[in-house]
Amino acid sequence: MSKSRVAITAGAVFLSTALAVSLFSAQESTTVTPEQVPIQTPVAIPADLPASKVLTWNCELETHKPELIFFTCADGGIYVEKIKWNTWSKDGANGIGVFSENLCEPSCAEGQRVEAEVNLRLTNLTEQNGKYYLRTLDISTANGKDFPWGRANGFEWDVMEFAEMMSRNN
Repeated sequence: MSKSRVAITAGAVFLSTALAVSLFSAQESTTVTPEQVPIQTPVAIPADLPASKVLTWNCELETHKPELIFFTCADGGIYVEKIKWNTWSKDGANGIGVFSENLCEPSCAEGQRVEAEVNLRLTNLTEQNGKYYLRTLDISTANGKDFPWGRANGFEWDVMEFAEMMSRNN
């Protein structure tokens, strides 16, 4: 084999390897692992923060003491409505409401809507752009049992996650 052919082959191998490394590196950088997520330093919450300045989210809309919170913002298939808040402050909020879910059987257009009374708790006060939001919604059935249609009792929802995602995309 001639020296020029060896040089061409070696160059092709080098370029192929460099291309493969850059492709894999690009793929790795788009995958976010827990170690790559920046740790948010706690922000001092004003001791005199009035309840009227404590907000939460309904999809990407900030709100104060919402009467309705959607979980599936695109189609409205799952939500809590008829919410009555017993407490609302920087320390959290407690209330009751009616959880409603479209079972989507045989399709979402023809699906049966089921409902159950629930207890609600909003916690995890978070500062964003000078405003304060309760971001973690805990839901449990009022009777303490699983939902009648088979969904397990008690789950948690980050009501701020969708708003954060939408603000990053704009």
